[in-house]
Amino acid sequence: MKTRTKIIFIVSLIAFVGASVFLSFNTISRPTYEFEYQTNVSGTNSEGWVFIGFNGNQNTKEVYIDFFRDNNGKNPDETKPISAVDAYTFVSDEYVEYIYIGKDVKYIDERAFVYCKQLRAVYVDDENPWFTDINGVLYTKDMKKIILYPISYCTHIVYSDITENGKVTNIGMDYQEAFRIEGNTRDEQYTDLKSKVNDDISRELFDELVEKGVMTPYIGTYYILESEKDGVMAVKKYWSADEVYLIPDGVERISTNCFYKCDRLQKIEIPSTVKEIGDMSFFKCTGIELLTLPDGVTKIGADAFSYCENMKCAFFIPKSVKEIGHHAFYQCDNLALFCLEAESVNDISLGGNWLPKSENAFSANEPVFNVTFKEYEKRNSELLAAEKPAEEPEKIYEPSAEEILKDTSGEYSKLNARNSAQINYTVVTLLIIFVFVPCAIMIVLEVIRNMFKEDFLMTKKRKEKLKHKKEEAERLKREYSEQKNDEEYF
Repeated sequence: MKTRTKIIFIVSLIAFVGASVFLSFNTISRPTYEFEYQTNVSGTNSEGWVFIGFNGNQNTKEVYIDFFRDNNGKNPDETKPISAVDAYTFVSDEYVEYIYIGKDVKYIDERAFVYCKQLRAVYVDDENPWFTDINGVLYTKDMKKIILYPISYCTHIVYSDITENGKVTNIGMDYQEAFRIEGNTRDEQYTDLKSKVNDDISRELFDELVEKGVMTPYIGTYYILESEKDGVMAVKKYWSADEVYLIPDGVERISTNCFYKCDRLQKIEIPSTVKEIGDMSFFKCTGIELLTLPDGVTKIGADAFSYCENMKCAFFIPKSVKEIGHHAFYQCDNLALFCLEAESVNDISLGGNWLPKSENAFSANEPVFNVTFKEYEKRNSELLAAEKPAEEPEKIYEPSAEEILKDTSGEYSKLNARNSAQINYTVVTLLIIFVFVPCAIMIVLEVIRNMFKEDFLMTKKRKEKLKHKKEEAERLKREYSEQKNDEEYF
């Protein structure tokens, strides 16, 4: 009987482990493209193939959403056109750079493309009657809704400008370093570059640098080929964080997740035609400093501006706004004042915790109602004037391409070292001010206190606490002595 029980247990265990391995393998090995035929596509009472899931890898940098494809995204079946893209089809993808929308796609959920970290542009077939793109930014065909602003749109701009014009014109580039790359062959040049930089640069990226004049190993980081002569390349490294976008007139809705985590976006201009700002539309746009809502906006969605930590001073909400979603400005801690044109709280629907409040704060600053735009401008100017102007950083010397090519003594490397030393000096200074100095003060105070008496430089509350602690110790000592005497007596 016991043997039979053991056999049943072992068989059950093997079956359980096998099923677990099978399910895990199926989960890990999901197809790249996932489609589903639906009879009621997105509630439109129409039938068609829907793109419901994408599981990319480093080989899938371009995605075509036009026809049903096999598990690897190949062999399109033109008899099965894609009519819709479902919510969360793309989530936190790390590889896709370009998406192409076919002519038959008539429905795209506002949450279809969520946090595609390397996405540069979305292109739509000119024959599509429902959607279009403006230089890679996705809109509805009637231009009343902006659906998606790709996170790496600035990379798309940089690549386009350098390819067409030979220089960057649409976006700010902050110089970091210069490199003199040498080699008789591309392999030797690639090896030389790898030995001089810390970034993980593949051979494919290096070939892109040679072909297009620019490569970007990470979001916002660019290597630009300034010039090449006799096997010597002058390469400069830049950081981009000065992105500006103007939403065109006529747009009425900014979709959910539209600018989600576009952290290099520093300025966004919203036209007077916009009426709705969707949920999480500007979530974690940490680069935006100032944003003005036009009179005409009626709704601000939930978490619309959450974690926009760089917005500061005052924020104006026009009278046209009738609804603000929950946590709309959560953790916008640098916004000191909210000016609402509405006469009172009864004239607007306010979601829970819509005001800026960090996780460690008990409450947020109360908003001010019945404020005109002129009064807001005056208050905002006062708050800006109260802020101390930032010190002008020391200008970093940027060598020209000719200097890099002519230099054979490694002087450009010394310049890089000097520039790095400037940055390191700033870091060390901050560490001394905010870490070492407070620690040194605490140590000195503790030594002084121990040298004199225990309550030296103590607060009143701490003195009382120390006194109570001593009294408690004396009480316990007396009780212990009495108990010991009693035991000896008996």
